[in-house]
Amino acid sequence: MIRILFAAAFALTAPTLAFAQDTMPADLAERNASAREAEATARVMADVQQASAVAQRQYAGMTGGAFGDGYRGAVAFPSDTPGGWMVMIVAARGEGAQAPLVALAEYEIAQGQILSETLHDGAQAPALSGIAEQMARAKYIAPRAVIASPSASYCLDGEAAEPDGNHSISYIPIVLPPDETGALVAYVLNGPIAESAVPLGKHYRVAFDKFGQIGDPEIVTDTCEVITWDADDPELAMKVYATEHALGSAPTAVHSFISSQLPMSMGVVTGDIIWPMSGGMIASPVPAAEMGY
Repeated sequence: MIRILFAAAFALTAPTLAFAQDTMPADLAERNASAREAEATARVMADVQQASAVAQRQYAGMTGGAFGDGYRGAVAFPSDTPGGWMVMIVAARGEGAQAPLVALAEYEIAQGQILSETLHDGAQAPALSGIAEQMARAKYIAPRAVIASPSASYCLDGEAAEPDGNHSISYIPIVLPPDETGALVAYVLNGPIAESAVPLGKHYRVAFDKFGQIGDPEIVTDTCEVITWDADDPELAMKVYATEHALGSAPTAVHSFISSQLPMSMGVVTGDIIWPMSGGMIASPVPAAEMGY
């Protein structure tokens, strides 16, 4: 069930969002904790994407868009500067998952601003190591693991596609920095995420341990919906895109991340409740029945 609602009937921050005692789900505290974790993960996803985009735009400007053979995008991880990110522009010297990786450039970025820039001559580019190498390999492997997974499913023109068909797939891998154990997660987002259109479903999560061993891809949102909007709509900011999520009892990091990309609010229905979202922030839920679900 998909509906465009108006925010006047769907306030995101009002104190009236709390449930009455007799309608409160027994597991609401646990579901709220899951939502807070999803929101925090989505903030890291957005920070990684923003820092990587700033670095890649700068590198394109410095090189005239000549990225060279073997270009593999960028990886970003926290720097020593509070709120800062180190971004490595990556290239492979060869083919495949185990090809040697080098840094074409290194940037430190904070709040969208470049704090430092180091460009390397292509022939003398230093080899990646440590976190940067771990993340760059995961970025290459994760989308290929999704494509190779026998359980992977796809959409075509807004509808579920035949599993044995030929599909043109555009994936956007976002690799998060390793945790304290050295393990990391890559989100493989179904694309393209274009102006005025964002796919809501067929996004995956792929986990890697500290040794680079990969787990089975896990589908995060299983729908063929594409959120579209008219950028010239004068009431756009007052609208809410509402969708159902049947794979869990709370919104996921992908829902929160997508919300941060939208010019309108979003509502995610999980069973008996609906979670208002805006700008990536997840408010406390309200009974879905009150909103017509």
